[in-house]
Amino acid sequence: MNVFMKIKALSKRKPLIDRVAFEIDKPVATAKELVEYVVRRNVDDYNRKDIDAPLFQYLTSDELEDKAQTGKVGFGDRKSENTQDADKAVENALTCFDDGIFKLFINDDEVDVGDDIKLKEGDEVTFIRLTMLAGRLW
Repeated sequence: MNVFMKIKALSKRKPLIDRVAFEIDKPVATAKELVEYVVRRNVDDYNRKDIDAPLFQYLTSDELEDKAQTGKVGFGDRKSENTQDADKAVENALTCFDDGIFKLFINDDEVDVGDDIKLKEGDEVTFIRLTMLAGRLW
């Protein structure tokens, strides 16, 4: 099933990631299972990335503009040989969810950690980060 993911932050007017297609290939029945699934997929994707980019890699102007809107312009490679631990990442994400550091919405409905969910094809899943990162000038 394909859903659309969005990531927003309170400190930004535009979404950090705006409406990206995301395939879910196993049933998820609760918000907790959804967060766990998304985190594991992202950790797996990260761990599979190439460690160094090719010598003459470039970005097209469309890719450059897309990456600029997300707030990070890069080639999508890893600089370190270290892989990330999916179990620790899931534990951290669920702790953040419990602590209210981010909220989860399916379409326009907020869901909590233990809520049962019924995702349908084309649903919009939005994560909203509620904390601001340190180091920003005001």
